Amino acid sequence: MSDPALMLSEAARQALAWLEGEWQRAYSRAGKGKGWRSLALVKTLQQKGVCQTELNAWQVLEELGRAQLIQLPPGVVLSPHAKLSVKVELAATRRDALVTAAPSLDPRLALTTSQLSAWRRAQEGPLGSWSSEDQLALAEGLRRLANDLPGAYALSPFVASARYLLGSSKLLEALPVELVRAFGIERASFQPAETWLLASIPEQPEGLLLIENAQSFTQACRVGCDERLALVCTFGYGLSLANALAGGDRVRLVGQGTASVTLFDLLTLPGPTYWGDLDPEGLRIFQRLRYCLPELALSALFGPMQTGFERGARHPLDALTGKAGQRPSADWQHGLDQEWLEDGQLMCLAGKPLEPAMQEVLLSRLRE
Repeated sequence: MSDPALMLSEAARQALAWLEGEWQRAYSRAGKGKGWRSLALVKTLQQKGVCQTELNAWQVLEELGRAQLIQLPPGVVLSPHAKLSVKVELAATRRDALVTAAPSLDPRLALTTSQLSAWRRAQEGPLGSWSSEDQLALAEGLRRLANDLPGAYALSPFVASARYLLGSSKLLEALPVELVRAFGIERASFQPAETWLLASIPEQPEGLLLIENAQSFTQACRVGCDERLALVCTFGYGLSLANALAGGDRVRLVGQGTASVTLFDLLTLPGPTYWGDLDPEGLRIFQRLRYCLPELALSALFGPMQTGFERGARHPLDALTGKAGQRPSADWQHGLDQEWLEDGQLMCLAGKPLEPAMQEVLLSRLRE
């Protein structure tokens, strides 16, 4: 038997696809689909751009009704001439097909209703490639962790994750928040992990320079920047000032001149600047740090890097350059690593802020 959807007009096929997508999203969230009121549905189809006009929307619903792809009250026929306010549902055959196509859940997971909907959404994303056995182990681990609360909140999220969730220290942070919360677990309630920061600090620092990568931190020390500036290596996202400021007693500095200095001492230094890779993630690190340290500015070291970038000193953001996991930002498909900068430029510009206009140009690329 042929599929009646194949005989539809292009407008009706688009509307049917939209209706089925909305139904399937509702089913994933709550374990059941949804219906519509015809008058509201016509307006929605227009607002979403599925149908160009009100007349077109009524014509589409009439076509779907005659093809028995939507379910209406007995004896009702929708048309532009009779703009009835009635309940509209997908036909039972279409609903059954969508349920069959939805990610299947192993009944051995023994999930509650709220956990079920969150798990379905996770299956559409990060859990989509997991085997049934691994999913069972994860569900059991989340239940064991939930049963050990609030005592388990005395652990760091990394330790708790490794001990309860398949031996992975990163899994608790990587799982969708709604899935973790469905088991009664609040990630923010775990103890912040102790953070060690690499630093080199002179006796009387003139300012603070946060550096993304260890190789560039070594370069800055080698050319003598640490004779006048306090240098701190952030190791990419390894330095979360949000966590550090929330639990300053768990932050430790290690390196030259750090014996009697705390992170809070360094954050009070004038004119703090940040230097990292010239790519989307490098600038997102800056934004995350500036959220907790509003005085922070991009370093003037980005100036010659931007000039070099514009002249062709840049690499694609892919696996070969170690940037495959970067979140895209408009047409920003290339980057320039901070290790490119020469010693003379570093010595001259370290400690100075980038001109505000240039800083805005770089950050605006993240918003495009």
